[in-house]
Amino acid sequence: MPRRGWPSHVFFFCFLVCSVATGIAQRSQIELTVIDENGMPVPDAQVILAEPGLAPLRLTTDYAGRCQYSIHGNTPYELDIGKAGFYQTLAHEVDPLQQKVELSLAHQQMVQQQVNVVASSAGIDPEQSSDLNNMSTAEIVSIPYQTSRDIRNLLPFNPGVIQDQTGQVHVAGSATSATLDLLDGFDIRSPVSGDLDLRVSADAVRSIDVEKTRYPVEYGKAAGGVIAFRTGMGDDRFRFNATDFFPSFREVNGGLHFDKFVPRVTVSGPIAQNKAWFFDGFETEYDNTIIAGLPSNADSNQLWRGSNLIKAQVNVTPSDIVIGGLLFDDFHSPYEGLSTLTPQESTVNQDILAWFPYLREQHSFTGGALLDLGVGGVRIRNGAEPHGDTPFEVTPEIYQGSFFENATSPSRRVQGTATLYLPPREWLGRHDLKFGIDLDQINFGEELTRSPISYLRQDGTLLRISTFPAQAPFNRNNFEAGAYAQDRWLPHAGLLLETGLRFDWDEIIRRPLYSPRVAAVYTPGVNTKLSAGIGLYYEHTQLPYLEEALAGVRYDTYYALDGITPVTPPLMSNFVANDGLLHEPRTLNWSVGFEQKLPAEIYASVNFLDKRDTDDFVYALQSTPPAFYGTYLLNNSRTENYHSVDVNLRHNFAHGYVLFGSYTRSYAHTNAALEYIPTLSILGPQASGPLPWDVPNRFFSWGWLPVPKLKSWDFVYTADWRTGFPFTSVDANQQVVGEPGSRRFPDFLSLSPGLEWRFHLRGYYFGLRGVIENITDRQNPAVVYNVIDSPLYGTFSVPEGRAVTARIRLISSK
Repeated sequence: MPRRGWPSHVFFFCFLVCSVATGIAQRSQIELTVIDENGMPVPDAQVILAEPGLAPLRLTTDYAGRCQYSIHGNTPYELDIGKAGFYQTLAHEVDPLQQKVELSLAHQQMVQQQVNVVASSAGIDPEQSSDLNNMSTAEIVSIPYQTSRDIRNLLPFNPGVIQDQTGQVHVAGSATSATLDLLDGFDIRSPVSGDLDLRVSADAVRSIDVEKTRYPVEYGKAAGGVIAFRTGMGDDRFRFNATDFFPSFREVNGGLHFDKFVPRVTVSGPIAQNKAWFFDGFETEYDNTIIAGLPSNADSNQLWRGSNLIKAQVNVTPSDIVIGGLLFDDFHSPYEGLSTLTPQESTVNQDILAWFPYLREQHSFTGGALLDLGVGGVRIRNGAEPHGDTPFEVTPEIYQGSFFENATSPSRRVQGTATLYLPPREWLGRHDLKFGIDLDQINFGEELTRSPISYLRQDGTLLRISTFPAQAPFNRNNFEAGAYAQDRWLPHAGLLLETGLRFDWDEIIRRPLYSPRVAAVYTPGVNTKLSAGIGLYYEHTQLPYLEEALAGVRYDTYYALDGITPVTPPLMSNFVANDGLLHEPRTLNWSVGFEQKLPAEIYASVNFLDKRDTDDFVYALQSTPPAFYGTYLLNNSRTENYHSVDVNLRHNFAHGYVLFGSYTRSYAHTNAALEYIPTLSILGPQASGPLPWDVPNRFFSWGWLPVPKLKSWDFVYTADWRTGFPFTSVDANQQVVGEPGSRRFPDFLSLSPGLEWRFHLRGYYFGLRGVIENITDRQNPAVVYNVIDSPLYGTFSVPEGRAVTARIRLISSK
């Protein structure tokens, strides 16, 4: 916890830096501005200045895409500018008398279309304080991740990111809701659950940034990390791309069956040359999920979803740029949750409709300051309806009957942001100052009905029945406000200090929260980098816990061995939350990183991270053991600890080919491993154990390489191995047996190689790819029978199986 008095000291420091720096005269220097093809500033671009007879000077652009330098003579000089995800720009014979230079970096497209255009390669960024891992267009297009092309399936190929059986991702050992998911700078998490539920076409995504630690104070209300998606924009050329004309097939029950069909189309181009552009990315998906082990006439779920992102940018003036977008998602799954444990009759018919409109304006002032304003809103309607009205039963093996809950859950978040970037100031070095605020209004509600749940013994007799009182529809609001100040100080070349302070408040917890963060980067040479940092990170108010209290009453009646005679009256369990007693969960996060460029264009990095979460939400039973009923009070007694070491190697080949490998050793544990909920809840005394996504060991690799002697052919692959997830054993009453998470799934292993052939046909450029996913046919089960009363206890089901996928991409015209 920060010492009392830190906030005032930090604010005074920022004020002093700003005030003193403003009054100091600037030396006469040349100002370079780097913009993209649409006139947007490009921050963190690497600039190499080469004057005849002098050693090259290395610079980095600031928040507004600017940097300043002086030259030593009147001889024309050269500028070499690059950034991962962009094509390299070389400026020869730059006029030494020119006081302002503006150069453009063009984003990489889906294919390099001119032989004299060179893509920038990823290297060591001396002014990147966080442990940023960037995936640009090349990785998004080339890495052969799963057939569905759900962009979430690409995220686990970043160090420290794990994907669970539901498809949600966990960054640095944190819950999904603890990660801040951004789309073009806006929070796109589900307003209530915090899950990454919005989908966007993989072809619409231009880059993905993943940050686990040392991320700056502009990212608030998230202690688990940041995943930032940046989508494309048109330019002055009309472009049409399409992907996946072929369905994929998966090996199930000894045969090859239709699996998925995921066509995608993107269209972009100018609205007005050099002034306005548009972009549209459309995607639809049809899945045929077959579950081995279920009856042949009831073993499949045919779901479909669609999404469309449409954007436009207008450069109203050279100083005013306006960008607007609308993302629309539609999802329908008639048998959602189908598995060997949940037959069709016990699943739900799920429909999800989501909208996300947003608007952003950037205004550049004559003095060099930049103001970024944004407003957006996420609206989600989630409906889940059971099949029929037969009694719902929980047996030691499977669920039976119609699901017990019928629910409709609307939610929305309206958010506004404002960020002011000041021009660089000189005072004992260069200072890049940034100030910002963000506001969020969240509303959520639910309309639900619940029928009884019967728990059966192995012989089929009734052990327990849970009933729920009628629940009136409810609605709740939360307002969040945040503000921050940040200074990036370069006292001299090779040393960067980044300090920041963030303030947060919301109307539920109603406590002021101050988050100081400090990071430092030392680069003794162009091939070596040391990074370190420590910071306090507060979590947003976890609304699912409060939602459970709004419909949190359950009555349990136990029965004798005959399954007919009650042995207890209805025993009430009541889930209660008192906002005034709660604190916001917080994390103390410190880390150290080392990067080194090795011979043969190999980049190596080693990173250590330690996170200690305290005051996490958890429901605690107030009754004395061995009682399993009574009042469950929401409090802040949970703690979580995560630490990891990862080692990464990346080899950049000529013509953009890449090999990447990563190994992570980690530990993710909590003192409260049991999650009590009002409905289908585990029973038993609270205990410590691993988090459900704890993976002590993981290695993965991906890459693409040219095929010798076969022009226009590439070899692509992914390889992934990790320790299996933990699971908890229970009895027929859902009471924990043994220690939580004491058993694990088998180790996960998947190897997916493929070939891609690029060719021209009738004036168009195509890419044809075939991949064998999980070529070894490793089972990699997703479900375990964890009830010790069942003869199936400890057996696994729903294997991944081998899949054959093919895609053809209409990349562009010649």
